[in-house]
Amino acid sequence: MGGARRSIVAALSVVVLAAILMLVGASPASAHTGFESSTPAALAIVNEPVEFVTISFTGPATPVGDGFIALNASGVLQEPVSISTPDDLVFTIRFDPPLAGGEVGVRWNVQAVDAHPIEGAFSFTVTAPPPAAVPDSSDSATTPATTAAESDIATQDPATSMGSVPTGPDAEAASTVEVDDGNAGGGSAAPALTLDEFLAPDEAGVADTIAFVGRILGLLGTTLALGAVAFGLGTLRGSRAEVRTLLVASAVAAVALTAGGVIEYLGVSGLSDESIWSAWSTSAGFATVLRVVGGLGLVAGLRTSLRLGEVAPVRAARLVSVGTVDDPTAGPDRAEEAEEFSWTPSGSAWLAGVGVLAVLLSFWFDGHTVSRGFRPLHALVNTVHVAAGSVWVGGVVALCAIGWRRHRRGSHARVAELVVRFSRVATLALGPVMLAGVVMGFIVLESFGDLTATEWGLTLLLKMAVVAVAVSIGAYNHFRLVPALDAEHGSDPRASQLRLILTAEAIVLVAVVIVTASLVAAATT
Repeated sequence: MGGARRSIVAALSVVVLAAILMLVGASPASAHTGFESSTPAALAIVNEPVEFVTISFTGPATPVGDGFIALNASGVLQEPVSISTPDDLVFTIRFDPPLAGGEVGVRWNVQAVDAHPIEGAFSFTVTAPPPAAVPDSSDSATTPATTAAESDIATQDPATSMGSVPTGPDAEAASTVEVDDGNAGGGSAAPALTLDEFLAPDEAGVADTIAFVGRILGLLGTTLALGAVAFGLGTLRGSRAEVRTLLVASAVAAVALTAGGVIEYLGVSGLSDESIWSAWSTSAGFATVLRVVGGLGLVAGLRTSLRLGEVAPVRAARLVSVGTVDDPTAGPDRAEEAEEFSWTPSGSAWLAGVGVLAVLLSFWFDGHTVSRGFRPLHALVNTVHVAAGSVWVGGVVALCAIGWRRHRRGSHARVAELVVRFSRVATLALGPVMLAGVVMGFIVLESFGDLTATEWGLTLLLKMAVVAVAVSIGAYNHFRLVPALDAEHGSDPRASQLRLILTAEAIVLVAVVIVTASLVAAATT
């Protein structure tokens, strides 16, 4: 037993140490990254050709994908010749040849320190014509001087050329761009990109979609697995088969958690432009790795507990009736003794404990925890929110499943007894959930007006509304249905109503988890 304890301590120490090192070494950020300003400003009118464009962000940013790119007045994409930044906040982009000759668009695609992709675009007008090209002396005797627009195009990628390009205000209406396909005879025509198309926001990329799907699956797996484990430890007293079924369901939820972590990791690696082997070094990538490790630990620990049959009889026999559960003198007409079992994990299931810890620590490196407020405080509050929320959400889902199982066996009163026992646990969990949620709201939002002025605030309002529905359902169960079921000696109509209401509460809470997954990447500016 001493060796098992040493193994537990060593494993927990490694996980905590790795998390602390990542937390200390991560780049600090005081606010979620967003666009702040540009020079030239959006819709500005400039009289001279623009060689340098400056773009400022509210938080550290890293160019990804296209990074910074312009659409010149001829309707051709023009990449900068250099990009420089002293602090990852202000970027100076140099274009050669300078942007000139009409309306110009600039688009940017960057990533915040929490791996959240941010993109945007703006336009301005340059009244000065493009600078005249210096003709090549080797061709001056035989080739007419190129127009200003043609000179502008000639400086682009050698694989791209443009013929008969109108200059001036009508340049945007150019209809074709010839792209060299490597054949001597010429190129293939493709539609020109209009300024409106260039400025329009892109659809969510494949990597962003993959990360979002993984986030939903991982968060659902987290709440259901952790909640079911807590339900098995603190609430469930039932048959041996019920306890084993709950452990199997917990392991299945842990598998979903692991799969969600893997899927999200693939999405994060795509968003960060990192290889699949190096994405773990980013904050978001490390968070998903911790979730995968935690999920595997939970699966291994629960399988060990099942294999060893760690299910033991409850010391005192439980009474079936809710009204007599705490009254050993109750008469036989109200009570019926039944042998009940509970989950009693031993030190052999230590991997499950390591898994729970790894999953909770993963939220130190996730979403706005790394980009808003005092990070250690935000990390601690976020962990409390996830842990208490899992006890509530996962517990309700487990309670609903056990309730339907007992319905099939005709044990209506024992369903109500379980509801009463879980209500005490849920009440204890609800306080930290609400308090941690309020604290995180104050950390993330800069002002009360951001509740309705930002994507994050609006998503938070939606979450609060759905949570209010779930709380109302739970209160109705606790204060109305359970007492009525007890007073009517477990009548079938009341028992049926209780099961349906529990099912509705479970569905609403699953919706809360999905909305919460959206909050992780929602913009706060």
